[in-house]
Amino acid sequence: MIRTLRNTSLFLFPLIACSKGDKVASFVDIPVVTVQATEEQGGSTSKITDAWVSVDDHFLGVWELPAHVPILAEGDHRITVVPAIKRNGTFDDRLRYPYYNAWNGNAYLIKDSTASVQPTTTYLTASTFWVEPCSDPIGRLNVSDDSDTLLLPPFLPDPALDNTTCRGFVLDAAHPYIRIYTDEDFDVYGGPVFMELDYRTDLTLTVGILYNNGSPASDPWVTVAPTLKSNGSMPWNKIYIDLSTPFNSGISQRDIYIEARLPSGQASATGYIDNLKILRLTP
Repeated sequence: MIRTLRNTSLFLFPLIACSKGDKVASFVDIPVVTVQATEEQGGSTSKITDAWVSVDDHFLGVWELPAHVPILAEGDHRITVVPAIKRNGTFDDRLRYPYYNAWNGNAYLIKDSTASVQPTTTYLTASTFWVEPCSDPIGRLNVSDDSDTLLLPPFLPDPALDNTTCRGFVLDAAHPYIRIYTDEDFDVYGGPVFMELDYRTDLTLTVGILYNNGSPASDPWVTVAPTLKSNGSMPWNKIYIDLSTPFNSGISQRDIYIEARLPSGQASATGYIDNLKILRLTP
């Protein structure tokens, strides 16, 4: 079951007792949670924004990363960190990601001092992956017949995301529209379905669903904001898109598309994508 956090205020339970009246806390720093993934799992990029923290199986709360967690305890204790993400890139819709394992490690706690842990997570063994690594000139993505341009061949961007190639497109007045899509006719067997995508753009992307409900149809699902900054930089970002509802509804021939249009008044626009993966759990 996916557990969603809509209120990310931090809280602490005094769940590990010190001597009576002693309220001096120890602290644990959690700067970041990283992912270790194989090439077959689509690489190790991640955007883990929050951590569900427990000490000796006692839940301390949900902490935005980097976290500085006070704990009323001393000595050696087991720390558990469960990775959480922003669903669909939305600030106030955060949840424990259903494909990441919890991390367990030990920290030696000293009152009024700080210990640091470096959690690393892996994907659940029950996870199944459909991956487009953006390294093959043919690849697993198609361009729709009504698109005005094509996907660029794999290339090493500047800046490179994980020192691997990506795919991309360029839009201008003569080529204002592109839609790329999968052609897998994904089946339905329940459970969560997420799409992970690394992207770098100066225009809005639309992620939608292709399906058949008596006739071919398409529905937009999530809009992905540009990563262009006011200083002119265009960094990489990552988004976790929840596709559970459309995948588990009464439609057939499910596929995913990514669509972009040249913004009004903009002479040109570029989009880069990498490490596209669709994750499900083995039924």
